[in-house]
Amino acid sequence: MGEATTLVQLFAERATALAQKPALKSKRGAEWQATTWGEWDSRARVIAGALINAGVQPGDRVAIFANTREEWVVADIAILMAGAVTVPIYQTLSGDQAAYILRDFGARVMFAEDASYLKRIVDGEGKDALAALAKIVLFEEPAEGAVPVGLTKPVTVEELLSRTRGPGGGVQARIDAVKGDDLATIIYTSGTTGPPKGAMLTHANFIFEVDALRSVVDIAEDDEQLLFLPMAHIFAKVLVVMQLRCGFVTSFAESIVKAMDNAAEVNPTFMGCVPRLYEKIYAVANDKAAQEGAVKRGIFDWAIGIGRQASRVRQAAAAEGKIEKVGGWLGVQHRYATKLVLSKIRARFGTRLKFAISGGAPLAKELAEWFDGAGIPILEAYGLTETTGGTTLNQMSRFKFGSVGPVLPGVEVKIAADGEILIRGPHIMPGYWNKEAETREVIDKDGWFHSGDIGVVDEGGFVTITDRKKDIIVTAGGKNVAPQNIENLLKQSAWISQAMVHGDKRAYLVALVTLNPDALARYATETGKPNDAQKLATDPDVFARVQAEIDGVNKKLSQFETIKKFHILPRDFTIDGGELTPTLKVKRKVVTERHKATLDAMYEASD
Repeated sequence: MGEATTLVQLFAERATALAQKPALKSKRGAEWQATTWGEWDSRARVIAGALINAGVQPGDRVAIFANTREEWVVADIAILMAGAVTVPIYQTLSGDQAAYILRDFGARVMFAEDASYLKRIVDGEGKDALAALAKIVLFEEPAEGAVPVGLTKPVTVEELLSRTRGPGGGVQARIDAVKGDDLATIIYTSGTTGPPKGAMLTHANFIFEVDALRSVVDIAEDDEQLLFLPMAHIFAKVLVVMQLRCGFVTSFAESIVKAMDNAAEVNPTFMGCVPRLYEKIYAVANDKAAQEGAVKRGIFDWAIGIGRQASRVRQAAAAEGKIEKVGGWLGVQHRYATKLVLSKIRARFGTRLKFAISGGAPLAKELAEWFDGAGIPILEAYGLTETTGGTTLNQMSRFKFGSVGPVLPGVEVKIAADGEILIRGPHIMPGYWNKEAETREVIDKDGWFHSGDIGVVDEGGFVTITDRKKDIIVTAGGKNVAPQNIENLLKQSAWISQAMVHGDKRAYLVALVTLNPDALARYATETGKPNDAQKLATDPDVFARVQAEIDGVNKKLSQFETIKKFHILPRDFTIDGGELTPTLKVKRKVVTERHKATLDAMYEASD
């Protein structure tokens, strides 16, 4: 095969070589059905022709607002074939947030899951953003009356495929005209104090990224991945582009809730996950063992202990770039532990799994060791949207739990004087969409990208993330959340004086809030209760009123940004108290340490 310099060339090479072989699998009804590479190519070309007929020009931006599914990646390739740029929108975003993104990049066409996604945007006062589109394409047939009034009637993907005879003129010419430096996608990242920014990524960025990954990860044509990560996340996008390079099969989980059931049906050889899924499997296994009798619980604990010992033997070898099998008496015990307990944990992932990849949020070292002991190696990676995903990756022959692995070939990493991780390489984005100043803030004149993460590189070349320079929260589900945005919304309430949102590495967000003295004074007057902040902070009626305020804010947020629990503190944060900076910014580390027990209790109550 030739050396492809664009994603459409890469796809064409694979579709030609593997035309009759399965490429995509989806569960329709009770059956898993396959789409061949040739069928994927034909469908994408027809949709590309329809986009061209709708007036889409090279460089135009086309949005996809939907869950991860087969139609998503078919539409993605079609957009690129038309010479356009794919702009994914997280399926969980609110209507206002989706409308902002559509306006910001100037969408020409939008693909959406179904009519409810359109209604979400219209209800969020984003009808103008939809009205500006030349065409809206739905993956699902809308029910009668489901399309909001006043919108041009959308067309479904199936209607596009059935109405159009062949790809139409100009598709191949568009494909041939795409260059490596052309934009392939714009992925929006969470802003810290302002609106989200669109990271521009080129075809060449992706080609370099997957070639670097392929050089250190054993993935081939006969492999199969189970995919359920959001396609609006760079992690999932890179996994699909990796498929174009290697030729393996992608099976789409019905949903993240059914992902593990689907894994048992599909038997993938590898999969990408966020730590939250591993945490759930770990919790379920331990909870089930706890409910067993003393004998079975003892066997479970013994087997897990043997698994950890075996893992540590492999870890010691891998730190030196070696693969070592566990032998001797430990090897004998590990075989029995596997037969009695560990094989049942492994079976949750099917029967063929070689490894799993973890990204999007930090993975606890203990958790990685627990799974490795059960025969499920988890390779943790590190990267950002701005770096086209992976910058470092643990490898089967070279891994160190607690680290994010060594740097990928062709990538440079150095640690700045303040400990910040700086990254340079062909995978660095050209910049943010229409935000030159913000681009200059993160990419210096020498091409180094300033990650905002604090870390170290040890003598063995393993990178470890030790802290976050910025305040962005990364939830256990891998979602990036800008806490200041939420806090500013909370502080707009007449009841709330100050707020600190917490949730890094946690399953959901919680908040510590303080009460507005004026609101308390009015409440005390109205109810005849003493104006005592200490007592009113625990008053059930006050709690209910604050809950109503938080419920109102939650309606403006995406699901992963919503505040699930809160605690009212009896006094404001102050500069003298050490909780605020001179510019009145909350010192998150100080507040978190002082209220650690309260914060932990809000999570433990749901464990």
